[in-house]
Amino acid sequence: MVDAHDEEKPGRRRAWIILPILVAVIALAVAAAFIVPPLLSPAAQPDPTSTPTVPPRDIVDPDSPRPTETPSPAPSASDSPFAELSPVAPDATIVTSDEIDISLSRLEAVQGEATLAGETSGPAVRVTVRLVNAGSEPIDLEYVTVNAYSGKDRSPAGTVTQPGGVPFEGSLAPGDSAEGVYLFTIAEADREDVTITVDYLFGAQVAVFRGDLR
Repeated sequence: MVDAHDEEKPGRRRAWIILPILVAVIALAVAAAFIVPPLLSPAAQPDPTSTPTVPPRDIVDPDSPRPTETPSPAPSASDSPFAELSPVAPDATIVTSDEIDISLSRLEAVQGEATLAGETSGPAVRVTVRLVNAGSEPIDLEYVTVNAYSGKDRSPAGTVTQPGGVPFEGSLAPGDSAEGVYLFTIAEADREDVTITVDYLFGAQVAVFRGDLR
């Protein structure tokens, strides 16, 4: 004869096995409720006030009339491929003997950002150079070089690529225009006399802009 208590033992054993499993499952569910939502929520965004930015400021009104000039070679010019034209004001448009119109379509004071090796963050001048090909031959823009200097002795300015640097590239067909954007780190105290040169074509005289960029 089987004791009734013996018949209940397997059921009790199963209950004692299942109960800890249920407790563990519930505990895991509760823990997940606290852990998973923070993982799925978007990363906290930095407070914009913690890293103040300096908005760009136009140094020269981009909409102001631009006088057109055809400068003569500078007194020190020679047959060297790096000979220069006489300087013109930053708001002028140079028309070269090669029928290329060169202008600084925008000059802005910005905060330069170091993003590449060798760059140094700091106050900068962002220069937008505009070329118009009024000639009959295309121009290879890959070789266009833009430099900046400060002071009478032409101390070379440092360069950065951000914010907004976009150098020339490709080719400029006759009748077309193109713009390249370059940034130069120049302290505000050193902007009373700034020279910007644009070497647009090998063998051609370098276009020179010079003036007060404060």
